[in-house]
Amino acid sequence: MLFRTIKTSFNLLLAVLALVGCSASENRDNADRETYAAISDKATLVPGMSEAINIDSQVEIDLSEFAVSEDSYEFLAEEAASEVGARIISLNAALNLAFKHSREYQNQKESLYLEALSLTFDRYRYTPIFSATGGADYIWDNEDQFVTDMQTLTGMREVSTAESVQAGTSLGARYLLRGGGAIALNLTNNLTRFLTGDISEVSSSALIGSFTQPLLRDFGTAVETETLLQAERDLLYQLRDFTRFRKELAVQIASQYYSVLLNREVARNNFDGLNANNLSLEREQAFQAEGLRTLLQVGRLEQSALQADLRWTASITRYKRSLDNFKILLGLNADNNIILDENEMALISETGMARPDIGLDAALDLALSTRLDLYTSLDQVQDTARRIDVAANALQPALDFSFVASVPDSTSNTLGELDFENAVYSAGLNFELPLDNKLNRNNYRRALIDYEVATRAYIINQNNIKLDVIDAYRRMNQARKSYDINVTSVQINERRVEEAELRAELGLGDIQDTVDSQNDLTAARTELISSIVDHNIAKLEFWRDVGLLYVDDSGQWEEGIDEPQ
Repeated sequence: MLFRTIKTSFNLLLAVLALVGCSASENRDNADRETYAAISDKATLVPGMSEAINIDSQVEIDLSEFAVSEDSYEFLAEEAASEVGARIISLNAALNLAFKHSREYQNQKESLYLEALSLTFDRYRYTPIFSATGGADYIWDNEDQFVTDMQTLTGMREVSTAESVQAGTSLGARYLLRGGGAIALNLTNNLTRFLTGDISEVSSSALIGSFTQPLLRDFGTAVETETLLQAERDLLYQLRDFTRFRKELAVQIASQYYSVLLNREVARNNFDGLNANNLSLEREQAFQAEGLRTLLQVGRLEQSALQADLRWTASITRYKRSLDNFKILLGLNADNNIILDENEMALISETGMARPDIGLDAALDLALSTRLDLYTSLDQVQDTARRIDVAANALQPALDFSFVASVPDSTSNTLGELDFENAVYSAGLNFELPLDNKLNRNNYRRALIDYEVATRAYIINQNNIKLDVIDAYRRMNQARKSYDINVTSVQINERRVEEAELRAELGLGDIQDTVDSQNDLTAARTELISSIVDHNIAKLEFWRDVGLLYVDDSGQWEEGIDEPQ
């Protein structure tokens, strides 16, 4: 009998484990449904926030849709072969790839999800919570077959016999009230069945209901639901942070995209400068062979050519390293072979250096009224103010009202039958004086300090936002000034190089003039391209910091306009 019982219990355990395994996916689906609903509800409160957030939406990297590069560029030297067969990625495509594959973007989505997941539990605490427990014990002595077999085997003497089954169940429900009270209901059933001699049963049941309500400490909605309210606000803050992150990510992608193209142009310019140096060197070496140049003069040009070669080699390495880092930023793998679309550099060059159609004073006012992180900073001041009231409430004496109703078992010995006529009711007050209040005192003082800290942080954030806008505005002006200067510088140095070359061909040139003019021309061309890139990056950062850069789910942005309603 014992072995049959063990086998039955084992089979039941396997069945329960199988049931739990089957329900795991359902629990996951339920968690997702609640969590995404919480995000969707709050998303409408955050301008520019998308409701289409899914932490499981990542897809395999597939670059087959992009055009393949078939060109090999001499200015890339040994690295030129690696670009043949590479996929050409435009800026829009890079943004889309990042919003699909970026590991940091996935981390941010998961942080948002976890914040909403935490909120679902805080909301759940204020719903009816049910519980059910049960258990059964089989009790035996020497009359059980196992014990009899052991007696026969060991020669033990017989002892008194008894067999019984004891079982019990408990069903409960609890409901927390937002005013601080709680309602609880519990039904218990216990059964003992004797299995020797005349079969008999003993059973008992009880129903207990209770209501408790704090009257001083922990009284009121403001105190009781503080944790829930903070969880609701924390999700809102996380949504704002996520929206801000999307803007920062889009600007970061664009900035590094242009920086990679700039590094490529630097390598090209350095290669052109090296070739120009080498041509001058060949000419001067020919003059030296005819006795028209000294070794000292030619040596100066040789040294310049070596330095130009070193700059060119270093610029190729810098370009390839920046491209590799950009792949990781997009969420691609290190071995994914891509290049960036050079037409993007031409596009930003064609847009010119026009400043945004908004003045600095208006931009500052807009930033203070649109920046979501500043709203969060202000809300956090309000959070600390509420916590002062909660901490002050904890300093009060505890005075709780309670009401309990207990319904006993009926005298019929029938399982589950209750005697409502003989129910017992009790009501009372329980109090606790705050004699040991050191922790609550310290918490109250800490809450006062936290309020001051949050207030200062809000003021600091205001000033930092203003400085961000001013800095971006200044950098746009600087880049525009640098552009104008370098346009003129390129023109001047092109004339210098032309004149130096003409004089050198006539044997009248000065080696130092040739070296300096060529180096200055290479530097001016690089600075010209750099000023265009710097201006476009500063302009994007300006719109972001003003709060007028809106990014959609694929990373594409709109700038300088109000978000569509």
